[in-house]
Amino acid sequence: MNKTYKVGVRDLVTFLYQSGDLSSENFQNVVALEGINAHQHIQGQYEIDDISEYPIEYMSKIEGYEFTLSGRIDGVKKKLNDYRLEEIKSTKKNIFDDYFFYSNEHLAQLKLYSYMFMKNNHLFDLNTELTYIQISDYKTRGFEFYFTLEELEPFYIESLTNYLQWLQILEAHQIKKEGSIETLKFPFGEYRKGQREMMTYVYSSVKQKETLFAVAPTGIGKTMAALFSSIKALDNDKQKIFYATAKNQGKDVAIEALQTLHQNGLETKMIEITSKDTICFLEKRDCDPKKCPFAKGFFDRLTEAMQDIFMNETILTKEVIEEYARKHMVCPFEYSLYVSYFVDVIVCDYNYVFDPRVHLIRYFDDETYQPIVLVDEAHNLISRSRDMYSAKLSKEDLIDLRKKGSKLKPSIRNQVNKVIEYFDTLDEKLAEAHLLSNDLPDYTLSEKVTFLMKKIQSSLKENQDYPKKSEVMEGYLKLLNYSVIMEYYNQAYKTNVMRQGDDLVVSLSCLDASEYLKQTINNKIQSAVFFSATLSPLDYYKTLINQNEGYDLTIASPFDPSRLKVIVMDQINTRFQHREASLDVIVEVIKKVVAQKKGNYIVFFPSYQYLNAVKKVLPKSLDALIIVQERDMNVQSRDETLLKFRADSPISQLGFFVMGGVFSEGIDYVGNMLNGVIIVGVGMPMLNHENDQLKSYYDLTFQKGFDYAYTYPGMNKVIQAVGRVIRRDDDYGVAILIDDRFSKSVYRKLMPSHWTNQQVCKTPEALEMVLSDFWLEMEKKKD
Repeated sequence: MNKTYKVGVRDLVTFLYQSGDLSSENFQNVVALEGINAHQHIQGQYEIDDISEYPIEYMSKIEGYEFTLSGRIDGVKKKLNDYRLEEIKSTKKNIFDDYFFYSNEHLAQLKLYSYMFMKNNHLFDLNTELTYIQISDYKTRGFEFYFTLEELEPFYIESLTNYLQWLQILEAHQIKKEGSIETLKFPFGEYRKGQREMMTYVYSSVKQKETLFAVAPTGIGKTMAALFSSIKALDNDKQKIFYATAKNQGKDVAIEALQTLHQNGLETKMIEITSKDTICFLEKRDCDPKKCPFAKGFFDRLTEAMQDIFMNETILTKEVIEEYARKHMVCPFEYSLYVSYFVDVIVCDYNYVFDPRVHLIRYFDDETYQPIVLVDEAHNLISRSRDMYSAKLSKEDLIDLRKKGSKLKPSIRNQVNKVIEYFDTLDEKLAEAHLLSNDLPDYTLSEKVTFLMKKIQSSLKENQDYPKKSEVMEGYLKLLNYSVIMEYYNQAYKTNVMRQGDDLVVSLSCLDASEYLKQTINNKIQSAVFFSATLSPLDYYKTLINQNEGYDLTIASPFDPSRLKVIVMDQINTRFQHREASLDVIVEVIKKVVAQKKGNYIVFFPSYQYLNAVKKVLPKSLDALIIVQERDMNVQSRDETLLKFRADSPISQLGFFVMGGVFSEGIDYVGNMLNGVIIVGVGMPMLNHENDQLKSYYDLTFQKGFDYAYTYPGMNKVIQAVGRVIRRDDDYGVAILIDDRFSKSVYRKLMPSHWTNQQVCKTPEALEMVLSDFWLEMEKKKD
């Protein structure tokens, strides 16, 4: 039986014929977002018998193998019995420049389509056109070609023959992968409590192409459960697993799990996608090929670089990507995106799946692949998705754009000034108010932004060597982001005008992105699994992620509840206006905790302001090393902080951290790394105009305004922070909840079912006795 290969025309020509520099218009989504409209502009002028987006497929035999080549022709024009094929390419370049020439890759695509079309329609010759359209003004330039079947046949055969070598490499990997998946055993001797149950549901969801919400408590090994079972469910080479996380810690855990599976015989390829700014080799990112050697000639070296890493690596972490990118002198970010087409598992941020401005178009807009998406710590997706579908413009950004583009000819100054002047009129309307809000978008501003974008496009087209081109492009992308989000504006949006310091900001604020998340989940993803220890109340998360669609699973905590002592200090009011009065009592609680047992503790605060206020009144005689979370800590500082908790210390160590921050979720404080937490307040988001808009929207839409906007997100932070204490069966510790609201029914109903070893203490002295009894009891259990 002959082997059959299914090949996309675009994949083939990209692999064999791409060449040239990496420029701004090659970047993920920049042209794709604008190019669709440019294509449609040309196709909208077609005659009634013309066909746009013409699907085509052709099967042939090469060297004994069957090839099914497929694609989509931009245009098939028909007059009487004559056909004319058109391939359309959008560009930011000046297509009328003397040095402009068509791309070999684009011509190869046109040639293959022409050959396939002639074979399918029994033609011997064909007129074609390669049409370039300038995004700035929609002017076009066409390159006409006349092909005969006879002259294209050698090109067709040579192309498939050369591509066959790569396909055989991919096939060999696929065979190894499938064999390893079939024989892959769970890498540990036994399952944790609840782990196998989660694996069963995940496996079934992937197989049945369903959506699952899993409340999977800390300690069951949910990352391994999700990855192992979804890998076991793979059954074709078009499926790709996306492990999407909100924070770097989640990526690290996923990579460690995959490394463990590989050590136990798994044969897959995995890649970590890192943001462009983080992985860039330049001190200050500048993607101009004249300034970046990794962009110059990028496509000339890309295929070889991709083959090298694919043939020699399996776990493609950020460090591995950087090593090969330097070796082949290619941009590491764009390199990683291209390599991802050939791997099996992609570990990345939520944005690359759900954000309309940076999502990986090839996976979530095309039909080439079948994404299986595992969403870690999914409780973060609600707030993150609102950010993904929101955008803002600031007056300072516009002033900076005017400055950076001051020497462009033709000048953009007049058009920038028109937008700035409009901001000035908004400033006058704002007067003494903090916020101007409207349910409708500002169409006047949107129109001015569109005109400015076209002016920048036109000017940069004529100034390819402008010294500050990259800085102008940064300003342009902010305008583009705003323009793109305008396309999504619906009843769940507000247009807000506000002052931020001396700046004036106009924002398109998305209050509920569930409609767009649902579209992605239902239309672009084969299967989605959302899991977290804190997806409670479940209807809140299901509603705001997928409009309450999908199956759900709730797994009980695997740990002995007696090993976590939850103590409620409900005599203390931590609301903003009472915080000054609460400081002395909080300090007394801290003193009692540290005095009762030497160890590592974390005090979680609702804000840096509150944190610093308590820190300021701590007595210098406190027998503890204070470790303070700073704003905007980098990865190195975070890791150095965690090392302190792992190290032996002669005295207690006391972390002063912020709830919802980098230290409050996604980190395993195992064993003596953490003996207890003190939670100050209910974690409620700040009371401000923006959150009040959420409250009003949720009131109107779900009749649960305050809970949806404030109570549930706040309590989620509390539960996440408490969840740091017990990570393994032999862990034990205390969680002290400081706030009178923790005794109210609405909060008690939100507490996890395993918080059964719970007690209310009215005074620090009572706390001292409860702590003493608990530590004594735990010591007896150890004996």
